[in-house]
Amino acid sequence: MTKVVRGIGWTLVVAGAVVLLYVVYLLWFTGLETNRAQGELSETFGLEEADGSFPQLDSDDPQALDPDDSLPEGQIEPGDAYAAIWFERDGERIVNDDVLYVVEGVSLDLLRQGPGHYPESERPGGEGNLSIAGHRTTYGSPFWSLNELTEGDTIHVVDRDGREWVYAYREQQVVAPTELWVIGEDPLESGEPTITLTTCHPRGSAAQRLIAWGELVGDPIESTAGDPIDELAGE
Repeated sequence: MTKVVRGIGWTLVVAGAVVLLYVVYLLWFTGLETNRAQGELSETFGLEEADGSFPQLDSDDPQALDPDDSLPEGQIEPGDAYAAIWFERDGERIVNDDVLYVVEGVSLDLLRQGPGHYPESERPGGEGNLSIAGHRTTYGSPFWSLNELTEGDTIHVVDRDGREWVYAYREQQVVAPTELWVIGEDPLESGEPTITLTTCHPRGSAAQRLIAWGELVGDPIESTAGDPIDELAGE
């Protein structure tokens, strides 16, 4: 009997160690994989300066403010660097300390590189709904703290042409994974250009989806990802 109990005990110890190693793999090694991928996306995106900022826009050039003058969508392939995104509150970064590079596509393989752009959704600054998905826990956990967004926060997106678009956070909601209306043309029924951010909920589970929305504020502004933004364009 003692041998049986001892054998069960060792089995539980080994099983616990295996589970622990698996958790370490999910939280640590997948993060390393994403960090490498983010570095590669940064290089191919080709806009970020050494100090972490982006090139300033020429506000005197009307075409520099035209979202329809962007790189044609057909030239962006799945897996390409599509945009850069970060979040601010009173000029300070929130949700994630880093500028996140968004990949084109939302397959599981592509989301290992970072947040992904839903290919059928709007482009940054467009009239419809720009939709982006991101992991909540594994693979760098880009949207770990998405639930902490609150009124007054801003979502900043830089497109492939170096134009920075600012979206004012509006609201969030938890829905079932089948609720595809959240990435539709006008999910808030406001008639305003929108951004939709989707991630799993609760943390560590894919049972539901946490959705955060924002609405476009004004025209593109001089892109200063490394500096506080004191005044939003158009206000």
